[in-house]
Amino acid sequence: MNQNISPRVQEDKSSFERALRIASMVGVVFLFFLVVIYWSQLPDSIPSHYNAAGKPDSWSGKWSLLILPIVCLVIYIGLSILTRFPHLYNFPWKITEENKERQFHLAQMLVLSIKTEGIWLFGYIQWQTVQTALGKANGLGASFSFILLGVIFGTIGIYIMKALTAR
Repeated sequence: MNQNISPRVQEDKSSFERALRIASMVGVVFLFFLVVIYWSQLPDSIPSHYNAAGKPDSWSGKWSLLILPIVCLVIYIGLSILTRFPHLYNFPWKITEENKERQFHLAQMLVLSIKTEGIWLFGYIQWQTVQTALGKANGLGASFSFILLGVIFGTIGIYIMKALTAR
């Protein structure tokens, strides 16, 4: 923790940041919207787990469709709060008065990006779960696991490169 650095929090610096914040909020609404719109059409049993190939390998009652929207709401609230306190993050390099604004902003962008990506990846899972339950899809697709890992680790890699440069 970097206790000797003052915790001045920056508001959104760019339209990209505002777009990410709006996109994550819309993603949470989308997840709840799917439940409301499709609830009456869904069978009693829906996919609740997928194997590495993206095929359903476990089924549960349709009430399990509520899990992802609730998890995403908790993630949205928790990470939204976390972005307000970048001075509490652990950094692998020294934070100084000279680099704190750059480092804090980059770290906030990392959390904001991961939040938005995670919510929309869950949104895709929710959508495919509904479509699979209705017989319109066969799961998440074989490439989903690779896309998931690529998006998350790609974002982390970009952050690390930018943060190292901003030291």
